[in-house]
Amino acid sequence: MAAYFRNDGWKEDIVLKEEMAKYVKQGFQRREMLDFLKRDFAQYAWSLRTVDRRLRHFDIQYNDKNVSVEEVKDVVKKELDGPGKLLGYRAMHRKVRQVHDLNVPRDLVHAAMYDLDPKGLEARGPVGKKKTIPKGSFTTKGPNWVHSLDGHDKLMGYRNSTFPLAVYGCIDTASRKLLWLRIWVTNSDPKVIGRWYLEYLYEARIMPSMIRLDRGTETGTMATIHGFLRRNHDDMDDPCESIIYGPSTSNQIERWWRELHERMEKYFKEQLNWLKDRGHYNPHSERDRYI
Repeated sequence: MAAYFRNDGWKEDIVLKEEMAKYVKQGFQRREMLDFLKRDFAQYAWSLRTVDRRLRHFDIQYNDKNVSVEEVKDVVKKELDGPGKLLGYRAMHRKVRQVHDLNVPRDLVHAAMYDLDPKGLEARGPVGKKKTIPKGSFTTKGPNWVHSLDGHDKLMGYRNSTFPLAVYGCIDTASRKLLWLRIWVTNSDPKVIGRWYLEYLYEARIMPSMIRLDRGTETGTMATIHGFLRRNHDDMDDPCESIIYGPSTSNQIERWWRELHERMEKYFKEQLNWLKDRGHYNPHSERDRYI
């Protein structure tokens, strides 16, 4: 019978400690954390109980009782004085944990926001109101089956010409993970959009089965690249079938654009308009537009 030797090297594994701390900060549950640890640290034995023991050994806590209420209030106040004033308490809780390294429970963040800005909290996330039923449903076979791509022009202002801040992005429709995001002076040049898509494929080494686009002129080069690279795959007869066209309003990435606008862009649009209204920015000056 072969002898089993315990591997206690994890106790001195700094990378393991950092990864576990990162998962806790991001709010992963222990079962979710376990899947990543089994994959990335397969040299160690893993179970839910070993996850708990190793968290205790590294003194990593989901809720740090040493953090005072005043510390949380200071951080929340700092965020409310900036673009964080558009966040609801759930998004604020994630930011407090991930950006400010304060592992505190959500109800403490909610209480701090209620003390500092009760009217704003109620306006951003009314509790108890009946939620509207979604208009439709969307199904997908899993991650990297369909990638949704589209442009976003809300920061550009009147007739998309006031500010040269054009955005283009891509999400995975299964996980809703943002895969890439670019901001440039234009998002309507097909060569620029095609280059961004090709850069993502080169960096990620992942080819989605299908991409979801609108029929704008800016998507032509990207669609051609995707169809050309999918031509030798044997899961479909015609590579053109791997490109789904439809209106922007029913594109999955539209929800992400709405969240971006509500939680961040409104704040920065106020700052941009302040610069323009006070003469610090001239939308007709090439120098100002490219600074």
